Amino acid sequence: MVRDTTGPIEVPAKVSRRRPGRRDELSAAALEVIRRVGPAASMNEMAAKAGITKPVLYRYFGDRDGLIASVAERFAQDLVARLKKALDGAPDEHAESLIWGAIESYVAFIEEDPGLYGFLIHQAPLGSPAMVAVIEQIAGSIEEVIRDILEARDYDSRPATTWAHGIIGTVHLAGARWVRERDVPRERLIADLTTLVARGVIGAASPAEQR
Repeated sequence: MVRDTTGPIEVPAKVSRRRPGRRDELSAAALEVIRRVGPAASMNEMAAKAGITKPVLYRYFGDRDGLIASVAERFAQDLVARLKKALDGAPDEHAESLIWGAIESYVAFIEEDPGLYGFLIHQAPLGSPAMVAVIEQIAGSIEEVIRDILEARDYDSRPATTWAHGIIGTVHLAGARWVRERDVPRERLIADLTTLVARGVIGAASPAEQR
C-alpha cells in the first residue's frame, strides 16, 4: 500500500565516497554525540568522538551541510519505516484510525529521540535542502494512503500530493513546538492533530464527478 520512498537523501557532490564503511562509523559517532548533546552538538565534538580531527571528518561528508544531510537521511529512513508499519492495512481501516496511528508514530518517534530531532530542527531549517529531502521521503510514505482513502470514497484524489506535504509540515512544526514546550499531554497533542488532519482530508475532499 505504501510507496517505497526510502531512497538516500542527496548529499553535496564533493563528499568523498571512499571507504563507505568508515563513513557509516563516523555517522554513528556523530549521532551518538547529537543524542547526548542535542542541538548544540558541534563538528569538533563529533570528530573527537570518532577519534579524528574535524578536517578528516570533512573528507567524508564534504562540509557541515553534508554531515547534516547524513543525519537527516538516518532520521527519515527510521521514521518512514515507523510510518509504514502504522499505515499497514490502508485503506481498509477507518481513515481517522490510520491518521491517528501515523501521527502517534511520529510523536512517539520524536519523543524517543529528542536530541536528534532537536538537532535537525535547529541545524536544518524547514526550507533547507536536507529537511526538504526528509519531508519528501516522509510525505511520499503517506501520499498513496491518502490517495487510496479518497478513491475508496470516490473522491477526487488529485490533492493527495499537496495534502501529504501539508500534513507533514503541520505535524512537524506542531511536534517541534510540543517537544520544546510540553504544555499539553501527549495524547491531547495526537488527538488535536488527528482531528485537524482527518477533518481536513475528508471535509475538503470533493466527489469524483467534480474532477
